Amino acid sequence: MYAIILNGSLKHQHHLIPIQKILEEELGSAGWSTEPILLNEVEARSCIGCFKCWDTTPGLCIQKDEAQDVVRKIIQSDLVIFMTPLTFGGYSSELKKIIERMLGLLQPGMTIIKGETHHLKRYECYPSLLAIGVTKNQDDDEKQIFNTLIERHSFNFYPPKHRAEVFLAGEEEWKIREEIKQIIVEMELNK
Repeated sequence: MYAIILNGSLKHQHHLIPIQKILEEELGSAGWSTEPILLNEVEARSCIGCFKCWDTTPGLCIQKDEAQDVVRKIIQSDLVIFMTPLTFGGYSSELKKIIERMLGLLQPGMTIIKGETHHLKRYECYPSLLAIGVTKNQDDDEKQIFNTLIERHSFNFYPPKHRAEVFLAGEEEWKIREEIKQIIVEMELNK
């Protein structure tokens, strides 16, 4: 089982690294191989909204940069982990660039899911999604916004399982480790 960890830290931010290391260790103990990617070191341009990934080069962005390799690894993984410092309950700019570039993983046609219009799957299987937000402030509204964002994102990405979790920056290691172990159990990632 293969998990890709997309660390959306901005340059000179390091508070996600300890959580990432614990995540790698605990997933490793559960039998997963992990590949962490620090997105601020990846050459990734923002989506330009041209939709060429749908009608000209199906599934592939016309922009030739390292984001293409990241998106390929995402669809080939069993689990994709979004790690991000929370910004008003949302993703960092580094993670958002990659998420936008994931548009080619879907087709331009539409389907109805729970009474809403969503894009069609391009592939038969998609990875499960775990999103970890890290904040410096205990803010229930920000946590709720992040949970809602991940729930809505899951409708468009078709993960078999998805979950969002928010950690406080500087939280004690043992507490983070216990929460990650619980996530692994609840998402049935320990099989």
